[in-house]
Amino acid sequence: MGIETGEMRAVGRASGSEIGTPEKGRTASRSLTIFKSLVLTILMVITLYGMLNRGLFGIDLWLPVAVAILGVAFITLFVADYFADVPRIIWVLVGLLAVLVTVKGLSLTWSISRTETVQELLRSSMYLAAFVLAAASLSSWRLVGPFVDGLSLIAGAVAGYGVLQKVNPVEYSSNTPDGLRVGSTLEYANTVAVVLGMGIALGFGRMTQLKNPIARGLYAALILVFGAVLYLTFSRGGMLSLAAGLVVLFAVSGRRLEMFGSLLLVSGPLLWLVWQVQGLDTFFAYVSEEAPRAAEGLTFRNYLIVAVIQAFLLQVIYAFLVRRYELMPTIRRVIGAAAIVAVLAGVGTLGYVIYGEQEGSKEVLGAFARNTEGTQDVQDRLTSLSSNSRSTYWRVAWDEWKEHPLLGTGAGTFQYTWLENRPGFGGVRQVHNVYLEQGTETGVVAFVALSGFAIILLAYTMWATFRASPGGAGQSGERKVLLAGLTGAMAVYLFSSALEWHWYIPPSTIYFFILAGVAVKLATRTRRPSPDDVSE
Repeated sequence: MGIETGEMRAVGRASGSEIGTPEKGRTASRSLTIFKSLVLTILMVITLYGMLNRGLFGIDLWLPVAVAILGVAFITLFVADYFADVPRIIWVLVGLLAVLVTVKGLSLTWSISRTETVQELLRSSMYLAAFVLAAASLSSWRLVGPFVDGLSLIAGAVAGYGVLQKVNPVEYSSNTPDGLRVGSTLEYANTVAVVLGMGIALGFGRMTQLKNPIARGLYAALILVFGAVLYLTFSRGGMLSLAAGLVVLFAVSGRRLEMFGSLLLVSGPLLWLVWQVQGLDTFFAYVSEEAPRAAEGLTFRNYLIVAVIQAFLLQVIYAFLVRRYELMPTIRRVIGAAAIVAVLAGVGTLGYVIYGEQEGSKEVLGAFARNTEGTQDVQDRLTSLSSNSRSTYWRVAWDEWKEHPLLGTGAGTFQYTWLENRPGFGGVRQVHNVYLEQGTETGVVAFVALSGFAIILLAYTMWATFRASPGGAGQSGERKVLLAGLTGAMAVYLFSSALEWHWYIPPSTIYFFILAGVAVKLATRTRRPSPDDVSE
């Protein structure tokens, strides 16, 4: 298939050669395409439902969703040629996930808690089904734009509830332990941050691909809201993961200068908003009285409205200019060099500030093992190097893995490992590193399977995006920036998973897997065009 053809091959059983009439063959193909689009929509609706339903935290909430996704996957097995156009690289990735699921199933024979292992087996099977369904269900690259719009709206629902928690804190109180950080509908600030980080990466890719100035302005406003709520989660891991995702996004994307301009135009109003928020004391230290919290919530609402309008108007004006003018190569190089210098200066300044907050080299070395939960001002988290007990979780998990390197203790059983080896009296259920967790629970094979999946997925999509035709404003260029946004979003999740337990908050992980399935399918259809490719 040439890059300029819009449809991905999706041929039903009733092809023209078999039936005898091309019309019937085309009808069967259209029916299959419609059914695939329906399945992809169902996956997105399920993800939205999970995002709005307390993150499906608890088996009573996520088990019906797992049954639904596995049921849809079972039905598609009986649809002729549903998986006929799935590329080989996707089957390689599916194979790695299947190995992971198989090992978890086998761990029932040696698990120290079969109940937890059965739950983890079902959870992992759900993710495998979501990934392969999403990959098989993308029948045309033209669906990628609306698909990204849908994912952005899902992230927007999470951000919207987070805004309500800050604008009207009396009626929509924070559901995080400190009563300050935004937990939104997922009830865990760090997962909220990673969902919004994925939304930001997707948003920049989609916004750059769009030509309509109003649509671009709306995306800029949405990205600003994502950024504001992400800041109010005070999630260091979420912010660091977003930075990693943006690095990947700019490294592989075309139209980097245009995208960097959009980033600056969103960052300006966002930084202004963050600066204004510094004067809202109830946002950083808990106050029991309702009146000051309500008053400062209304003040924040006004600041947010002003910032959103600024981001919208700036992007609309910028979009008009981009459509009408093109910078000379010399000016492009100068601006690009200035951008690199600005980024390096910002990173250096941030590092200096964080180092200064640790009060000396000895404090820096010991800061990683300290806990941040006792800080009076929640903003102190942002300049702390503390792992917030994660280093202890990782040490216990590593020590246990060394004792059972091949088999582990059984899928989903780290909470019992922790109870046996914990240094104090606190309880914890997850390792806060999904890769290490596979090793300590199900051994080296599971670790290699999941780590291999993550590495191959990200490396392949980055390579495909980087190799794709830049194409300017043409379809090739549009596909490249869309794929860059998807790749950056995947990097956000995969990086954050080394620090968190998003795996056990199903909607965030389903969000990732359907995104990943579509991304790798698009990556197989995105290449530099040959002279023989036919333009539409």
